[in-house]
Amino acid sequence: MRVLRVKHLAGSRARGRRVRAVAIAVAGAAVSGCRPGPDITVAGSYFPSWMLALVIGVLATLVCWQIFTRIGIDAYLWPRPLVYAGLILIITLLLWLGVFRG
Repeated sequence: MRVLRVKHLAGSRARGRRVRAVAIAVAGAAVSGCRPGPDITVAGSYFPSWMLALVIGVLATLVCWQIFTRIGIDAYLWPRPLVYAGLILIITLLLWLGVFRG
């Protein structure tokens, strides 16, 4: 009986090693297509490009708000929070896709 138990333990250890090796191989194959995200250098630090695109989108929306106010169409934009949030989103995504992913 003891001999059988030792053989059983040795077999399960070998099977565990095979399962672990197969799991590592599958994980390696699944992750091999991944690449790091696009980073940009700002003042010596790396930032994701979408962060810079969002900051530029907010600043561009502020400029658009000033222009809309001066030419008088800001009063006709309703609901304003949705209009300006949408403008931020459009500018950010176009900038990110056009410049940083281009």
